[in-house]
Amino acid sequence: MTDIKVGQIWQEVDPRHPRFVLILDNSTWKNHVRITTIVKEEEGWVASSGRATLANRKRFHGKRGGYQFVEDGR
Repeated sequence: MTDIKVGQIWQEVDPRHPRFVLILDNSTWKNHVRITTIVKEEEGWVASSGRATLANRKRFHGKRGGYQFVEDGR
């Protein structure tokens, strides 16, 4: 498992719909990280909504049902 760091971009492993998230904070409540959904546009990565959510740290494993590492962003 890759070390989860603030600013990294991860993709949800789901063949039906590509979803990318940005790590906002990795030291939040219990075993969760704070994320927000982002989209790739010509000028780069842009937040698709202003809403932040929590994701369980165990989902960042690169397999279906979780998230796979894409790149170090920002």
